[in-house]
Amino acid sequence: MNLIIKLHEYIARLKELRRTGWVQRGVSDPETVASHSYAVALLAMMIADLRGLNTLDAVRMALIHDLAESVIGDLTPEMKMRLGDLEERERRFFEDLVKLMPRELAETYLDSWRRFSRGEDEVSRLVREVDKLERGLQAVRYLRKGYGEVKEIYDSTLNELKDPELRRVLERALKEI
Repeated sequence: MNLIIKLHEYIARLKELRRTGWVQRGVSDPETVASHSYAVALLAMMIADLRGLNTLDAVRMALIHDLAESVIGDLTPEMKMRLGDLEERERRFFEDLVKLMPRELAETYLDSWRRFSRGEDEVSRLVREVDKLERGLQAVRYLRKGYGEVKEIYDSTLNELKDPELRRVLERALKEI
């Protein structure tokens, strides 16, 4: 199957796939995985630019970081722990996808996914942190709308964030409710 057609099929699934954590907490019309990934990409782009990092690399990682969820589904941390072999499943997904690409491009995308999943360099660590930040900021938006059940997601996100500047952003967002 043509790469563009196959990729669009995955994208279309992400545009329809609601984020499980929000659904479980009773949020009506919660964000999709695609909207989350888009927000992560925009935030990563701006923060990478502000920090003088490789912006294209950050945006690429942010846009593909949840692509495997189009096949695996959006899993909560509890579901991921029960599954056990999530990284292996994601690796197989990306290896299958890149088979449709020219070799050099395939290596670039597979490398981006590997680096993101391992958090092995400054750019991948930033994107991983921005992924968390976006989740926390979305929790703040839902808290504003009266979904108190999402406070636990905000709290766990704040505990997971290691970047002091991004932690301050998330704390400030909650204070501005």
